[in-house]
Amino acid sequence: MKKSDNCNEFMKVKKNILFISPGPTIRPHSDLYQSRLKELSKSFKGYIFTTSSIKEAFPIGDFTYQSMEFSNSKIRILKFLFFCIWNALKLLIKGEKIDLVTTYDPLSSGVIGLVVSYIHRTKFAPQVNGVYTSPSEWVDNAVAMETKLKKAIYPLIMHFVLKHADGITLLFKGQIDPFKKVIQDKIIHNFHSFVSIEDFRNISEDKEILFVGFPFKRKGVDILIEAFKKIAPKYPEWKLKILGWFPNPEELNKAIDGHPQIYHHKPVLHQEMPEHIGSCAILVLPSRSEAMGRVLVEAMAAGKPRIGSNVDGIPTVINNGVDGLLFEPENADDLAEKLNMLMSNPDLRRKLGKAGEIRARQEFTKEQYVRNLTNFYNKVLEK
Repeated sequence: MKKSDNCNEFMKVKKNILFISPGPTIRPHSDLYQSRLKELSKSFKGYIFTTSSIKEAFPIGDFTYQSMEFSNSKIRILKFLFFCIWNALKLLIKGEKIDLVTTYDPLSSGVIGLVVSYIHRTKFAPQVNGVYTSPSEWVDNAVAMETKLKKAIYPLIMHFVLKHADGITLLFKGQIDPFKKVIQDKIIHNFHSFVSIEDFRNISEDKEILFVGFPFKRKGVDILIEAFKKIAPKYPEWKLKILGWFPNPEELNKAIDGHPQIYHHKPVLHQEMPEHIGSCAILVLPSRSEAMGRVLVEAMAAGKPRIGSNVDGIPTVINNGVDGLLFEPENADDLAEKLNMLMSNPDLRRKLGKAGEIRARQEFTKEQYVRNLTNFYNKVLEK
């Protein structure tokens, strides 16, 4: 066999990728969860270490899913650490080496991934899915001791994990600027995270403004309620629906204060979201801190006009004046003005919604996400 043939055969060998996510993973047997792994199997193979409602192991494409049973125990992170180390050691005993370890975040799973990468003497590339250094991350339960500890410890953990990474994926540029000094030699790519948009479409247009998410203050629910109250008398036929899980409903109920045009809808399963988003007139995400905003992408795919705060990664998902509107963060007057623009102008709603739908089908597909991820992995593996 010629040398060039040997090289070609080597290039065809799939690299082993290990994903580590603390979970709990919801519905791992669903196509929603499995589709991107099956697509990624065209280029790679590997393992997923995570937690779920039950302990199980099964194949997904060329990947093997392995989960331990999730618990609310105070030592659950230690249990997951031992689970990942034990399974990583078993792979070595079998003579199977991981080529790249990647983790859901640069925090607890990042530390675990770093340990596993040392065990396998391999490369390490954490994802950064949040804006963990933003002061707005801590506005809910700000006085709680647990919150204060996380606020102090998280930057130290991130500094350590990012310093020892070979590559890092971000959702937007500037997401980890506080750590510039330790990431200068890293391979850094920023692109949108995977959002399954196939089931989202424009069903109808109820005169309803929709918010989806929690927690209360970080997501800016108080700002949205204040803004809606300013213009509600002008639009008596419109409603504001707050959809989400709020462990302390008193805070939400106090903000609503019995307003007849505002109501709280209990949380729903993800498979029910296409109905809620597909039937609203406007979707709003008024977050004080937001790395991307999954619901913004889902609403985009459903052809809905969107309003978001001009903060962190939201401007990468909303092109202001083209496929949605941005307002000044924490400015209820500005948000009220943007709401008024859309509520009073059905043509503008249709224009922005259609532009968003076209963009979603071009930029936010599963195939585009996998291309971005494959390119990143190859860059790190070639380093």
